Amino acid sequence: MRAGAEDGSMHEKELKIGDIAHLTGLSEQDVRALIQTYDSLFTYRKIGQARLFPQKAVKVVRELAELSGRGLSPDEIAEEVKTGRKSDAAEEPAEEIDRTAAPLPPEVVIDLGVMRDTLARQERRIARLAEDLELERELRAEEAERFQKAVADLEERLSAQQQQLALIAKWVDYFDRQMDEATRPVLDRFRRTVAKKSDSAPSSGRSG
Repeated sequence: MRAGAEDGSMHEKELKIGDIAHLTGLSEQDVRALIQTYDSLFTYRKIGQARLFPQKAVKVVRELAELSGRGLSPDEIAEEVKTGRKSDAAEEPAEEIDRTAAPLPPEVVIDLGVMRDTLARQERRIARLAEDLELERELRAEEAERFQKAVADLEERLSAQQQQLALIAKWVDYFDRQMDEATRPVLDRFRRTVAKKSDSAPSSGRSG
């Protein structure tokens, strides 16, 4: 381990392990494990318990993560990073083509793994929203169906009550006619009796 910062590192933004994890798309636990295993490849300075790394640590961690997936031993990986630097070799032609281009800072380098994870999270979120929307639509459809059924039940009850009222009205008319027919003969006999008495009263007076 080489504690302390190299010349010029004080002029660049220093990174914590969490920053390195965010920029590489790895977990903080994986970054700590790589730094502990390959401690000789990193330079840093300590403020209290926190370790601050130069920005090139992001590149070293990416190389270590890539080489770790190739089945190499830790010594072989360390040797590759120290002497091979394949990523540096791949970047040299670009520097030859355009030496005036300013290099991108590590903060804006987009890691494909981070992009895939972000897209996967967005797809899962969209899928959950689609499921919630479909569930809401089904609930609304069920509520509309229940409302329509309630309206149909009310209309059926109203129709039944109207039929009952119509039947009652018929019975009332029937009883009115029956009462008229039952009371008419009595009235007729009463009228005839009154008429007979009126007719007989003058004739009796003339005879006396």
